[in-house]
Amino acid sequence: MPLDEFDRKILAALQEDARMPVAQVAEHAALSATPVSRRIRKLEEDGVIRGYQPVLDPRKLGLELNAYVLINLDAHSDVNIERFESAIQDNAYVIACHAVTGDMDYLVHVIARDVEHLSQITLKSLLRIPGVRDVKSIIVLETIKPPLKLPLG
Repeated sequence: MPLDEFDRKILAALQEDARMPVAQVAEHAALSATPVSRRIRKLEEDGVIRGYQPVLDPRKLGLELNAYVLINLDAHSDVNIERFESAIQDNAYVIACHAVTGDMDYLVHVIARDVEHLSQITLKSLLRIPGVRDVKSIIVLETIKPPLKLPLG
């Protein structure tokens, strides 16, 4: 679906604050509230806006450590892939997982309380998934730009 300038302004405003009242979004888009409301509904119906959720502060929830875990499977059979992906879906500390190109099969974003907790997640959970051959972890020292907003240009 092609987005026009008004749609982009609406989306930019909602990315700033999804709870922003329609009247305030309308100000950002330089439109009145009624067409903005219709456009938001259309963006939702078209799946451009997939939902609304709060952005939680992991540190306030006791989750101080971010890590990326690179995982290789021992074989790329359908059974291994399905088993791995199912186990990843069930792990609350895995907040994202991507199949990737290159030397590794998956890039898994893990959040943990501390290094010891990451070790438990890695050794007692991820490495024990049948079909996982090896795991490499990268600990995030500092987040320079959090992945919250999509480019709209």
